Amino acid sequence: MSKLQRAALESERASLQALIAEAAESDPLGTLSLRQRLERIEEDLAELDEDKHHADVTLLFYGKPVDGSRGIDAEFAGKALQSYQSALSKHMNSLTGRALGRRGPVPERSLSRMNIVDVVHGSFGFRLEEDNEEAQMFDTSLRDAVTAISKIIHDFSDPSDAVFEQAIEDIDGRTFLSVKAFIQLLRNEEAKFKLVDDEEEIELDDAKVERAYQRVERTEVIENEDFISGTLVGVMPVARRFEFNLDGTEEIITGPIDARLSADFLERIENDEQFIGRPWRASVRVRIVRRPDGREKIEYILTGLVQPE
Repeated sequence: MSKLQRAALESERASLQALIAEAAESDPLGTLSLRQRLERIEEDLAELDEDKHHADVTLLFYGKPVDGSRGIDAEFAGKALQSYQSALSKHMNSLTGRALGRRGPVPERSLSRMNIVDVVHGSFGFRLEEDNEEAQMFDTSLRDAVTAISKIIHDFSDPSDAVFEQAIEDIDGRTFLSVKAFIQLLRNEEAKFKLVDDEEEIELDDAKVERAYQRVERTEVIENEDFISGTLVGVMPVARRFEFNLDGTEEIITGPIDARLSADFLERIENDEQFIGRPWRASVRVRIVRRPDGREKIEYILTGLVQPE
């Protein structure tokens, strides 16, 4: 349930309570009707509180593509929703350790599908809800993805360069491209934006949209699959990091371990002399981040180990 939805219900509840207090003696029949409506509001709030684990987010748009509360340019709305949905899908796949090529379909896209369940007026926007009716005891992966994408959008537009630098440290290439497309669309169409999810409200005015645009235009995040040869120096199962000495050099590569490699497998590697200190051909995902100031960072993510031929 989004903060926006809760706020609307609580506002209506407060109004009804005030009306009931005023009309209690002068209009008993009218009061009965108001009390019935108040009961429905209370039921709606209780029902929403029962399941806070599914993804629920509201996207609100302002500016040139929006005609007050009457309507929104259909082409703009379609592109904006598509870019946002794409970012969710790609981020979910990166969280599960699936390597995404620069092009091609996103695996299990259906798991990240959101439905438009309401049109929001005032400006113009859409409330999106997870396409999953099963009760959950814990937050779904899609809810986590919504929170993550909200933070990325916020951090890309933050006045602090350090906040932006941290935001691009771990983002995968295809998620970055989808968020970039969303920001480019806002800027090119002269649109402003507000996002309201369960945790917070994020608003991008003209200045924030322009700041985010200038950053993403001068940033690249590229990922490729590759192999490296050398000696496995060690693994840290809890921290999920590895150390690897490249053949023919004294260089020690250290980096994260892909989520597809289980904790049990990593613990076996750590305690098995047949793994540590021996030559391997390691499959890695090479992640290159080129920042706006021209600096470049290369990171190696371990995805597997292959016996050298």
